Amino acid sequence: MQAEDLNLAIRPDFSTKEFLDARLQVTSDTVNDDQATRILSTLWEIQNAKDIQRWNTCKEEEAQLARDLVDQAAIELAEKQCCLQDEEDAALTEEHRKNKAKYAPILDVEVPSGPVNIPALYTTPRLKKGEYCELYFFTNVSLAEADSFNTSINNKALTLLRSDNGQHVWIPASNARDKSAIIKDKDLSWEQFGEASVRLLSAMREHDWGLTCMSNSGQH
Repeated sequence: MQAEDLNLAIRPDFSTKEFLDARLQVTSDTVNDDQATRILSTLWEIQNAKDIQRWNTCKEEEAQLARDLVDQAAIELAEKQCCLQDEEDAALTEEHRKNKAKYAPILDVEVPSGPVNIPALYTTPRLKKGEYCELYFFTNVSLAEADSFNTSINNKALTLLRSDNGQHVWIPASNARDKSAIIKDKDLSWEQFGEASVRLLSAMREHDWGLTCMSNSGQH
């Protein structure tokens, strides 16, 4: 492959002594020296035109190859970045799944001006499962008891209690209750029933109770 640009090639001067032998090759009885010079010049131009065409074609192929390499590199880079983004998205999704509380949206609500009523720990797992809880746990008396309960106790801590059949069993400390202290719904005063029913309905909404859960709770 020639390095120089053949489009810039300059035709030699075939009338000089350097090309005397070449002129003699085409000189004859009918072709003098000047005519031989013109013939050699014409032949050079014809050959040079062919060389220029081949040279331009070769250069265009080289340029196209370079463009193809650049395009291929860009495609590979885009695919790599896409894979990295997919991996980051998957990792972030997994992080959100494992730490839902950390990434929970902050609701644009006002801070409560009054006291927040938090019932006993016993009620939370039952309400989450759609199970009914006695109204007593939502009365002022029970809420005051829950407020004084040591929340530092681990949810997995166990305590030993005596069951109805006389056997001793281990149960979660948060579930430990003196059954004799729990007032049945039918024995609540009208005042206790009124304060507890409103709080229980609010708790049901917070735990997304459906119509089925509501219907089952009505049987109590």
